[in-house]
Amino acid sequence: MHRSIRSFAVAAFVLNIRTLGNSRRGRKKRGDSVTRLTQTGVVALVTALAALSIAPTHVQADEGITTRAEWIERIHGHADVGSGDRAPLNKNFTQVGMLDLGPFEISDVWAHGDYAYLSGIAGTPVQIVDISDPSSPSVAAIAASPDSECSSQDVKVETLNTRYFKGDLMAVGNEGCTTGLQLWDVSDPTDPQLLSAVSQIGEPEFIHNVYIFEQGNRAYVAAVSSFAEVFTTFFYGFTIGDFVIVDVTDPTNPVTVGDWGAGKDGGIAFGTPFFPPFFPPGSDCTPPPGGEELCRGDDFPGVFAHDVWVNEQGTLAYVSYWDAGAVILDISDPANPSAVGTAFEPETLGSDEGNAHVAVPAGGGNLLLIGDEDFTAGPWGFLRVFDTQDPASSVQVGAYATENTLTNPNPAISYSVHNVVVRGSRAYLSWYDDGIRVVDFSNPSEPREIAAFVPEGPSSFWGVYPHRNLVLGSDWLGGDLYILKMR
Repeated sequence: MHRSIRSFAVAAFVLNIRTLGNSRRGRKKRGDSVTRLTQTGVVALVTALAALSIAPTHVQADEGITTRAEWIERIHGHADVGSGDRAPLNKNFTQVGMLDLGPFEISDVWAHGDYAYLSGIAGTPVQIVDISDPSSPSVAAIAASPDSECSSQDVKVETLNTRYFKGDLMAVGNEGCTTGLQLWDVSDPTDPQLLSAVSQIGEPEFIHNVYIFEQGNRAYVAAVSSFAEVFTTFFYGFTIGDFVIVDVTDPTNPVTVGDWGAGKDGGIAFGTPFFPPFFPPGSDCTPPPGGEELCRGDDFPGVFAHDVWVNEQGTLAYVSYWDAGAVILDISDPANPSAVGTAFEPETLGSDEGNAHVAVPAGGGNLLLIGDEDFTAGPWGFLRVFDTQDPASSVQVGAYATENTLTNPNPAISYSVHNVVVRGSRAYLSWYDDGIRVVDFSNPSEPREIAAFVPEGPSSFWGVYPHRNLVLGSDWLGGDLYILKMR
């Protein structure tokens, strides 16, 4: 099957199983017409995939499923956020600056040197913002993908010094197009240069999150491609895990060197109950004989990789695997990742969901902070703290949730935590409609909020990044970059 059709199918199917998950709990979507399109799309896509299983080279994509902007906007269940039905809040923050980049135009945020890097949704490229004067930020450059349909879901920038490359490397994870991983030279941020775009069959595509790390004189990108284990098996006849490692020592010639999948390598359940019966065996999250039932909850039951962070030594990867919790992988040999432990979320604060969205190491590897992305009230998603001194016996020791997360039932708003970034004993959290939160976890059993920011009017924070003495927040709903300073 042509690569673009495969990407179309993946995007549409992930969107539609998300929508089916929402409909199971009676969530109201924005606009009946979109809902009807999505329901029609389920039938059309399943029919197309059924035909594909018989004649894989002749199936055509159904372009009537929905628009690409709607796919990307709603692919992770974000359609219901941002009504603005909450009061503004400022606790120990000073707003230094703000830049309007356009509604639905940005997603995550990273910073390096005097510049902020904002990934985008709905076909938006990476925008590079000069923050040398944080009170007056301005767009310095656009890193436009050669594929105009790409949505740059994630961006990371690091300084590398390898045999082949000396400078600042930007890794971009894309969805909805054929170049899942792009590598850019941003040594001059005002003039980004595309070095490579991975687009060969079997290489990473539909990448949701990336992380740059080094081992000795070699550089790598760890990347996650949700449901790759299912889709590569179905479409190509061979299996690549949801987690992949790409050698970028020579960023003009990236090479995939290793991968790991929950089913093929971990021997555990994978996939989602929403996948149709003609998908590969086990894709519906049925556990192997003697295995544990992992798919749980009403928000979106599934076992798939969603995000990844790597420790400072470049030896352990922390892969958030949704209902399977956070899988801790030994990547000291990048060609052969192996699981050494799992941080599995127990029932907490009345929630039996998994939904491990992001997992970030802290305390020199002795702690792990997990953000659960849950779009169901009672409670919404919140932060968990795990003791990982022995990765094989990780145990949850603390949790933190905002008041709205625990008590506000408004279905038109998302009071779930989203991204987590750690500096020392502080966790910087983007909390969708509950703004930016800073939590001190120096006592891991009793994390406490020390700062909070919710602007006036509708907003929904996708990303957060502490940089120097600033805290950057990306409001995907309004398209605003907020620049804050803690008091």
